[in-house]
Amino acid sequence: MIEKRIESLFKSLSSNEKMIAEYIIKNKNKIGEITSTKLAEEIGVGQSSVIKFIKKIGFVGYVAFKLQLERDLENEKKGEKNKIHSDICLEDTLKELTQKTLLETVQALEDTIGMIDYKNFETIIEKIKMSEQILIIGAGMSSIVARDLELKLMKIKKNSMHYDSKQMQLMKLATMNEKDLVIAISHRGETQEVIDVIKEAKKINIEIISITSVGKNTVSTLSDYNLGVVSKEGVFRSSAISSRMAQMILLDSIFLRLVQKDYERIKNYIDKSKKIVGWVK
Repeated sequence: MIEKRIESLFKSLSSNEKMIAEYIIKNKNKIGEITSTKLAEEIGVGQSSVIKFIKKIGFVGYVAFKLQLERDLENEKKGEKNKIHSDICLEDTLKELTQKTLLETVQALEDTIGMIDYKNFETIIEKIKMSEQILIIGAGMSSIVARDLELKLMKIKKNSMHYDSKQMQLMKLATMNEKDLVIAISHRGETQEVIDVIKEAKKINIEIISITSVGKNTVSTLSDYNLGVVSKEGVFRSSAISSRMAQMILLDSIFLRLVQKDYERIKNYIDKSKKIVGWVK
């Protein structure tokens, strides 16, 4: 768990933090026997830097960090070959599987929310509010998330659209201008179809907002604004369980913030939508 969490955050760490991270990964077998002061001495940094790093990767203190590291080492002794996703093993009961899935999802949500730059987030939401048209792009599992955002924005009368194929996305892009917006969703940030559409959008001066894994990747680098997601990924990356849920909480936050900003007008749209589709008689 700790190693995967460090790996997911590694690109966003400072040079000092990367040094601490690398030492922990290489020497995890002996950390349980030493104090935070001794660990800092061996790495060559201050104790405060070690504690700050421990908190950055999601632990309240050094003791909690060591306890989790001991659990991680015990799990490793049982062998990785029977793991099918993160900490979920072939031998797990349904109850264990369900509890582990919940814990992984909660951790992804907490880590993602803990990494948010709220000034940047508010700017992103204002860009969405002011845009005339929004093209939402994403491939594979990210396409499901993109579709969810399209439906949320549709409810509040934002002119948004998502197409499954790159060709359709490019065709729509040809009708857009600098008053419009592209929102790109790609967990790894390296999906070629998404990158191709972003590059075309930049040629006509359309701003790009992206939702990707934290750290540097091609999609986030090409974007004007980025929201980072923190999650563990297991053997079956295609399932994208925790990353999808972390992306969803960002979309829900965007939707609810837009409702807050223009509540009376948007409430009328939502009420009318409920009546038309039969939710309210």
